[in-house]
Amino acid sequence: MSNTVHCDRCSQEIRIRGDLVTATMFFQVVPYHVDCYAKDLKGAKTLILNNQPINGFSGNFLTFIAIVVFIVSFFINDETRIYLSILSVIPIIYRLYSFLIYERHLEK
Repeated sequence: MSNTVHCDRCSQEIRIRGDLVTATMFFQVVPYHVDCYAKDLKGAKTLILNNQPINGFSGNFLTFIAIVVFIVSFFINDETRIYLSILSVIPIIYRLYSFLIYERHLEK
């Protein structure tokens, strides 16, 4: 496995963590440059897909909320407990996957 991260749109190497934006595309985590992500947002792909960034403030905030919901779901005694925990663990797994596969290989 290579330690280099390449943009999915322009295929150039991403070297700095601040230039990286990871997004989901059909349940797959895809790396972009910041500029390439902004250009790709204007394309037709985003009308069909949810192309929210995983890293950055919005992704970290969503992950924090998911962790809180996951912890609170253990204190609920309904049958909704399992649904809450499953739905809240999905963003947590995406964020961890994004960090382990792409972000940890880049310079700060």
